[in-house]
Amino acid sequence: MKDTGFDYLGSESVTDVARIVMALMSEVWIMRDRQIVTEYLLETQESVTRAQIDNFVPQGELAALIAAERDRFARLVAGAPIAATKRSVAEILERAGMAASEHAA
Repeated sequence: MKDTGFDYLGSESVTDVARIVMALMSEVWIMRDRQIVTEYLLETQESVTRAQIDNFVPQGELAALIAAERDRFARLVAGAPIAATKRSVAEILERAGMAASEHAA
């Protein structure tokens, strides 16, 4: 990417953008967490209510799966600035906490 020589975002604006990204990341994670719980409940029950999803507390393997997915998601988003300078697929996947072999075709 060519350097334009002009800084479009001062330090205050960068902080504001970081706050926006964190808020969006939080909302996306909440939706993803609810999706995982909903899918689990649908696999184990015939129907699911909103209250069941709201009150569900994952245990054991499901809790571990959700924690691993949360960590992968956080590394992916937080690692995005690094991806701008490390451009190989292996490096980008490594920064996201994933192995290239996991995504080989």
